[in-house]
Amino acid sequence: MTETLTNRHGDEIAVGQLWTDDPRRTTVRTLRIDDLVREGNLGPRAVCTVIRSYDTETGQVTTPGRVVSIKVDSLHTTASGRGYRLEAGHPPALGM
Repeated sequence: MTETLTNRHGDEIAVGQLWTDDPRRTTVRTLRIDDLVREGNLGPRAVCTVIRSYDTETGQVTTPGRVVSIKVDSLHTTASGRGYRLEAGHPPALGM
């Protein structure tokens, strides 16, 4: 199990961090990073649990608990504000 990885944007991704989807999406998920996997033909991936899902159209909040796998390079906020955001209160990893 890897504790931290750096994506191609220079962001430190760490086990335990919480990331959220872009707030302009219809469903905004909060993802907890449970593991980081270096191997595989898809490149480094973050294994995450969806701990919260908010439907912006209905206001419904659920706690699905399903596991998803996301490319580490995707965990990044773009210049236009799209992508994923590191949730407040969870600072970037500091060279663990």
